[in-house]
Amino acid sequence: MTDDNIRDALERWIRIDNKGHGYASAFNHENSDDKRIVEELTFNEWRKSVRAEFGVDVNPSQPNPNDPPDFFASCGGKHISIELVQLVEQAHKRRATKGENPSFGKLFQETQWSKERLISKLNTLISMKGEKYRRRGLEIDVLLVHTDEPWLAPSDANGWLSNVSIEPHPNIKTVSLFFFYEPNRGVDHWPVLTVYGELTQLSLSR
Repeated sequence: MTDDNIRDALERWIRIDNKGHGYASAFNHENSDDKRIVEELTFNEWRKSVRAEFGVDVNPSQPNPNDPPDFFASCGGKHISIELVQLVEQAHKRRATKGENPSFGKLFQETQWSKERLISKLNTLISMKGEKYRRRGLEIDVLLVHTDEPWLAPSDANGWLSNVSIEPHPNIKTVSLFFFYEPNRGVDHWPVLTVYGELTQLSLSR
């Protein structure tokens, strides 16, 4: 790849990232190839985080061309399936793309998160995905809910989830809530929280 090609590719990704004033932009993509790149990056960052946070080693992914699930991997010598889904308020993202700034004004006010909103959103995502798997006769080991919502802080989410029972879906064994990198945390891995299930049990479940 020439220097010009590298520069063009970098400028393209900067343009993609800057769409909508950068609202929830970490997982932006323009086509299916971009989407696969973003998913593989997200999956590999999640591997680093669960190793650091929970001492769980997940081996490199095997992308599934016929997803769902998005990836197959191994954990404790066992074959596991991983599906990614983004937690993003699409209506807010569309408004930001059309020119509203999420850092002030009405959009800023409406993009603030609460315990009730997060729990509702997670329950909806889990139910929607779980029913999709049920109809297809699939069971997913890990639903990886990743987010770059600008005003959803991992510390807040951790407190909100600590005393709430999220309704598990029988077709999804574990759910992780995964946040884009936060430089002020003082660690080099992205924040990850357990919504329900235990990753450490996956290698013991078969």
